[in-house]
Amino acid sequence: MKLKVFIFFAMMVALATAGFAAEHCNGIESGVVYYNEGEFERAIDEWRTCVDNGVENSDLYYNLGNAYFREGKIGFAIYYYKSALRLAPNNDDIIHNLKYAQAMTRDKVEEDGEENPLLSGLFKAHHALSLRTQMWVLLGIFWAIALAAIARRISRSGRAKNVLIGVMFALSSVFCIIAMSAGYKIFVAETDIEGVVTAKDADVTSAPNNKSQTLNTLSEGTTFEVLSEQGGFVEIRLGEKIRGFVKTSDVGIVK
Repeated sequence: MKLKVFIFFAMMVALATAGFAAEHCNGIESGVVYYNEGEFERAIDEWRTCVDNGVENSDLYYNLGNAYFREGKIGFAIYYYKSALRLAPNNDDIIHNLKYAQAMTRDKVEEDGEENPLLSGLFKAHHALSLRTQMWVLLGIFWAIALAAIARRISRSGRAKNVLIGVMFALSSVFCIIAMSAGYKIFVAETDIEGVVTAKDADVTSAPNNKSQTLNTLSEGTTFEVLSEQGGFVEIRLGEKIRGFVKTSDVGIVK
């Protein structure tokens, strides 16, 4: 039993610390300098180098989206805005720029007209903390519960024991809520995968090869659901009518 508990919390620490080593990249600062000087292509080169080196940062992705937008590459702009939004779902600047860029695409996908305020509030609460932060919070709550349990065991005061029981119950409730939120984020990250057309257009074919029939053509910036990846092709779905394969080189997959 003790070994299982140790393994579980070792996994939590690993998830919480994943990506911390690659947070800094010299290209971020130099990219900002180039961007402010209007040299957007050089800024993109610097920031893309950081991405290639494993940096995952919402601000970096957001800056890349802005630079690509300035270069007139709407597909890449939307791709990086969506990548940034995946890490910071409540960021108003990212949401605003993403919607602005999407309004410039040719293939329009209808969105739900009226937003439910209750669902909107739950969504914001769910994304108030990043997954990494949630893992650290869960680890902290676990040790707080453990310390409260030890304090209750050694305490000789009946009143103090009752207070500590209440504290443990409250912490356990918070732990469960955050754990469910984190678990759902992990599930969505693994199953709900989006892609964006980054080329000027992308042919949707009936099979994952160059000789298959072309079913549709999607324009730059169009967002779709990724079903699978097969060699140099991605199986996609867009609404209920469009399903097929596009070349991996024509799209970006938001992960």
